[in-house]
Amino acid sequence: MPKKNIAFIITSLESGGAERVVSELANTFIKDYNVLIITLYKCSPFYKLNEEISLEYCTENYSSEISVFKKFNLHYLFNKKIYKYLRMYKIDIAASFMFSSNIYSYLPSKLLKIPLIISERSNPNVYTLNKYNKILRKLIYKRTNILVVQTEYICNYFSKIVNESNIEIIQNPLSIELSKKKKPSTAKTNTILNVGRLDSNKSQDLLIKAFANIDNSAWKLVFVGDGAKRKDYEKLTIDLGIQNNVIFAGNIKNIEHYYNSSKIFVFTSKSEGFPNALLEAMYFELPCISTNCSSGPSELITNKKNGVLIPVNDQRQLEKELELLMSKPDLQLEYGKKAHKKVSENNNIDAIYSKWNNIILKLLQ
Repeated sequence: MPKKNIAFIITSLESGGAERVVSELANTFIKDYNVLIITLYKCSPFYKLNEEISLEYCTENYSSEISVFKKFNLHYLFNKKIYKYLRMYKIDIAASFMFSSNIYSYLPSKLLKIPLIISERSNPNVYTLNKYNKILRKLIYKRTNILVVQTEYICNYFSKIVNESNIEIIQNPLSIELSKKKKPSTAKTNTILNVGRLDSNKSQDLLIKAFANIDNSAWKLVFVGDGAKRKDYEKLTIDLGIQNNVIFAGNIKNIEHYYNSSKIFVFTSKSEGFPNALLEAMYFELPCISTNCSSGPSELITNKKNGVLIPVNDQRQLEKELELLMSKPDLQLEYGKKAHKKVSENNNIDAIYSKWNNIILKLLQ
């Protein structure tokens, strides 16, 4: 029986959470399907792709500063090119990721009578749309075959505009390449780790202040990532007199070094879509403390079972939980083992692939 043809449609294949998920899925689907990835803009894939995957793009360059007329022409171009590629590759089913790609994929798939799965990758209460795009999203999302979201929280949001029977919750898969780099034999250091953009929403200042308020003399606080708040946070460590115990590592490629060698992971976001860094830390058996922000952490962590959940912006509770974990190696080990077990079972690529494939097989019947 010949393989079916599937297309993944996304804005680009640069570094990012949705881009990684598309790459992981494409590399897995290639075993059972002919796979095409269509990007709105031309770019070199950041994540390694199987050489059998076909790549196409709609236009050369991205520009946010264009006139209304040019924007209209660009929208027409995206629809035209996606239609062309879906037809040329004889695609049987398409899956698009993120708002823009979801909108541009709708008409071509309808004209070609191809089932379309659309996937939202962010928290809609945080990344809001203007009035026009909200109307457009409502009109299109309710008419597509399946909407895939990552958490129960986001499912509840979209169930107001999409029939709940047409919404599927599928979390992100673990990175295959990163998973291979887990080394349990690595010696642990007294390091508290945070991974993510340095910005107001990630709220790393909460962690810096909490760390400054507890006995940190034998510990290091490491931030992996970069962002608009880096200089402010560096200054804050100086103001609090803890600059010698805090490391800003920036964006690095060997993040597994810190996942393998750290003792505690702390996640302080005010809101999330789905927290990939928390997922990765749990896989590396790090005991995790996370804010119980909307969408994500509570679906990975069961409080006081495989990690700790604290209220958003609660510095005092963070200090209390940090001191407890820092002083109890046995508790670190217990939380880390249970965290690893949960995400290894629920978020491995085979489990996530199976959920996506079940949807696809139903739509292809």
